[in-house]
Amino acid sequence: MKRYLMLLLLSIFLIPACTTKEVNVKTSADIPQFRRVAVLPFNVSNCQSCGDSFPTCRPQGDRIVCDKVNSNIGYELALSLAREIAIYGKYQVVEPQAAARVMPYIGQVPMKEIGQRLGVDVLLFGNIKRFQERIGGPMTAKRPASVYFEVSMIDARSGRKVWYAVFDRTQKSLSDDITNIRNFVRGGGKWLTAREFAEIGIAETVEQFPGLKNAGDL
Repeated sequence: MKRYLMLLLLSIFLIPACTTKEVNVKTSADIPQFRRVAVLPFNVSNCQSCGDSFPTCRPQGDRIVCDKVNSNIGYELALSLAREIAIYGKYQVVEPQAAARVMPYIGQVPMKEIGQRLGVDVLLFGNIKRFQERIGGPMTAKRPASVYFEVSMIDARSGRKVWYAVFDRTQKSLSDDITNIRNFVRGGGKWLTAREFAEIGIAETVEQFPGLKNAGDL
C-alpha cells in the first residue's frame, strides 16, 4: 500500500501541471487584440442527452441565431466559462445573462453590430454535443459521466472564427488510465456527475484560452 501511494505521489510530480490532453485547440495565426469578451448561452439543440426554457445561441454566417430549448445546461456552462475567464483578471467579461439584452436584435442585425451593442471585441459560443450522466454514485458507478462540448471565439469586428477548443471525454478510473492522475485528483478522486465533469472541462479549456495559457503557472 505504501509503495502504491509513493508511486501515486511521484506520478503527480512527474506529470506537467499544464497537461490538458483532453482539450484540443485550433488557433488562427492572427488572433486580434481584444480586451472585452461576451459569452453567449451554449447551443444544445443537437444534444439528445441534455435534459425550463433557456436561449441557446450559435453563429450562422454574419448573424447570430438563437432558439429556446428545454434545458438550462447551455446557460450554466456558459456562465461557468465566463466566470472562469474573469478569474484571471485579464479580460472584461460580459456574462450570458447580461448578453441576453441583445436578444431582440439576434438574427436581425450583423454580428458586428451585436458586438458593438455589447461593447465587446470578441464573442464566445459553445456547442454541447454530449452530456451523459453517470449511473451510480460517487464511489461506484455502473456508467461514468461523459461530456463533449466545443467553444468557438468569433472576432465580432470581422466575423471570423479565430480560436476553437473541444473537450471530449468520458471519465476513467485511475486504474484504467494512470496518466489521468491530475484530473482524478482534481475531481476529488470520485466518480463525478456530468455537471461536475463538465466544470473540469471548462477549467481546462480556459487554461488554453488566448492570453491565459500557462498564466496559472506564473
